Amino acid sequence: MSANPPTNLAWRTQFAIDFEGEINVDLFAGGGGASTGLEMGLNRPVHVAINHDADAISMHQVNHPGAEHHLSDVYEVDPVAACKGRPVGHFHASPDCTHHSQARGGQPRKRAIRSLSWVVHKWAGKKRPRVITLENVEQILQWSPLVAKRCKATGRVVTMDQVTCPRTGRKIYRVAEPGERVPLEQQFLVPDRRRRGHNWRHFVDGLHRLGYAVQWRTLRACDYGAPTTRERLFLIARCDGRPIVWPESTHHQRPKRGQKPRRSAAECIDWSIPTRSIFDRPRPLAENTLRRIAKGVQKFVLDSGDPFIVPIANYGGTGVAVHPIDEPLRTITAWPRGGTFALATATLVQTGYGERPGQSPRALDIRQPLGTVVAGGGKHALVTAFMAQMNGGFYDGAGRDARDPLSTITGRGTQQQLVTASLAAPLTQDQKAGALRVAFLINYYGKGEPRDLRAPLDTITTRDRLALVTVTIQGTPYVIVDIALRMLKPRELYRAQGFPDTYVIDHGHDGRRFTATAQTRMVGNSVSPLPMAAIARANHVEQHHAQTPAIHRISAQYAAHSAREAS
Repeated sequence: MSANPPTNLAWRTQFAIDFEGEINVDLFAGGGGASTGLEMGLNRPVHVAINHDADAISMHQVNHPGAEHHLSDVYEVDPVAACKGRPVGHFHASPDCTHHSQARGGQPRKRAIRSLSWVVHKWAGKKRPRVITLENVEQILQWSPLVAKRCKATGRVVTMDQVTCPRTGRKIYRVAEPGERVPLEQQFLVPDRRRRGHNWRHFVDGLHRLGYAVQWRTLRACDYGAPTTRERLFLIARCDGRPIVWPESTHHQRPKRGQKPRRSAAECIDWSIPTRSIFDRPRPLAENTLRRIAKGVQKFVLDSGDPFIVPIANYGGTGVAVHPIDEPLRTITAWPRGGTFALATATLVQTGYGERPGQSPRALDIRQPLGTVVAGGGKHALVTAFMAQMNGGFYDGAGRDARDPLSTITGRGTQQQLVTASLAAPLTQDQKAGALRVAFLINYYGKGEPRDLRAPLDTITTRDRLALVTVTIQGTPYVIVDIALRMLKPRELYRAQGFPDTYVIDHGHDGRRFTATAQTRMVGNSVSPLPMAAIARANHVEQHHAQTPAIHRISAQYAAHSAREAS
């Protein structure tokens, strides 16, 4: 996590510091991703934070105690009263993106959620912030009025009522009867394609009329030091006559002079957490999950022997889309059907070192030199890993290499899963039994029709019938004896999003404990702090207001740290 500034400088600058002059406001504050980025970039605190979610605002409060927190709908907060007469220097808004995003597919769209961005005009008109930033999905550029969806065959309105299809037995949305008048709240609403982007242009024009210069771009978090490929549209608006500045990328897949390599999903993983075998589970894994694991093992273990990430997400297409572990994680989102991943990595497990009966084999870091090879040989068993993507849908890929950035993290987080495949050279009886179970892989990349993976194997008569899955690494043949799978933990997901490890995620300001589900939901809804910090830093202008010695000291320390990072 060396790409982040020290945590005492990065986002806790508000302790015991009181700023005079301009203040900073985070309108859709959530758990504090944008606020963390603003404080990293501006070297100043966020003073006002607003959010309607009690858990999210409590997480924000424990991490940003110097801010004034409003647990409220954003439209119910009066900008003038909230700011107490103080001018606003930087105002940020991250309206809910789920009803603009493609992640919702054909889901009904809600006018109220899609209209949250209009509150920015309210603050621009009443407080005239010097700099306004907005973060959302790129699909907000197509923001348009909503109209009722109509049946292609009859032209009648599709309602929100669900009925059972007599032909397929599946739940479908009911089509209105001839002459039926469907109230607006009962209509299945979709964007008006004939007026695509109308509302976005109206939104931007409103800022122009209020005296703001406006620009927007799509940025990827992995280009600014976060181990995720999360891609979001950022808007910058200024009314102070100064130019809008877009930050240069600090990281790249093929770094140029002055750039660093993109950070990898592997950096986010706690390799000490054990995984669980995919076999002998009370609830057997789904067929599609097994298929993805098999494809990932083939690509990242059999073909390369390297760790990888298996996508569990609802990505379209049928191609093999696995991801290396040395690249950033794909985008992290809050929508339950978004991209999520499971991990499979590589470690060396020593055997034959005189372990006591029942003692677990000792483990070696695959990034370190191999231990001494004894005359008897075969004392090392290999475990390879990758990221699996497991959220159903039509995704049929193999997953992700763990050296790649992690892709989108969803609010449920169940799709981010780690897969490990254990390999051994000389087999014990237990390992032979495990090798027979792993033989199911042949069903997915061999010839012939797949068999039922839950059915017993045919009677074993010859070695050929064993169908052992082998891989050769540095000239030594290994047999895969087990495959394990686990979900990524919330802390691993927060690391991928670019949060420092010292960020509090398990409890709120009042001591309330957050479940793993709540933690994952909040990271899926969060703004990646690092691109936000880059934007804030690039557009920061020092104001001539009184500064305490503590502020000068922190500014000097932060500048020195930034210089060291750049070198």
